[in-house]
Amino acid sequence: MKKLSARTNASRGKGPVTLCVDIGGTGIKMIALDGRGKPLNERARMLTPKPATPAAVAKVFRAMLEEQPAFDRVSVGFPGVVVDGVVHTAANLGDEYWDGHNLKKSMEQICKKPVQVMNDADLQGYGVIDGKGVELVLTLGTGLGSALFSSGYLVPNLELGHHPFKKDKTYEERISDKELKQVGKKDWSRRVQEVIATLEPIFNYDVLHLGGGNVRHLRIPLPRNVKVFTNVDGMTGGYRLWEHD
Repeated sequence: MKKLSARTNASRGKGPVTLCVDIGGTGIKMIALDGRGKPLNERARMLTPKPATPAAVAKVFRAMLEEQPAFDRVSVGFPGVVVDGVVHTAANLGDEYWDGHNLKKSMEQICKKPVQVMNDADLQGYGVIDGKGVELVLTLGTGLGSALFSSGYLVPNLELGHHPFKKDKTYEERISDKELKQVGKKDWSRRVQEVIATLEPIFNYDVLHLGGGNVRHLRIPLPRNVKVFTNVDGMTGGYRLWEHD
């Protein structure tokens, strides 16, 4: 284990430093969180390689690690279904590359630290939920991430984005980043509004947490029970999931 400098110890407070990683269809993000779950550095970001094979993603991950402070444990959010650290789907990275890949094991081999891996929206949800009632989390990015919590407890791997929605297309196909670029912010925002209106009477959630890189492009008024969160807010879930674990 690397020895932390006196300056780093003072800045982080007590407790382990958590390296939080978000592997996305467009970018790979990384930030270190102190013993209170507060950022120790600026969020780093590099483009997701094309094709996004496990080996190519690992190469980018290793390069990003060189700029990070010393850490004690790692939390990884992955855009797909993850069970016990093993990837089962990766629609925006390539199922053919990732199905069956033990991401937890490969990350532990790289980092030499304990690693937890889960669906990316699930991880971000841990960073923003209040822990009361029913809370739905949606992330607007390359695709559509989703997570569902009841009294702070996670229903894992919801993957709502791939469910049929409208005009023979899924939720993700209607409000993906590709569609945003094709139809423009105004029409795309109306589609997001339709999604919210459809999901509210299905889940009867107390709060909808809305995040992801494209949330800033919304041009609609949001209902009072919808809260917008930033990418950094979501990445703090990498600290909180260890508490829940």
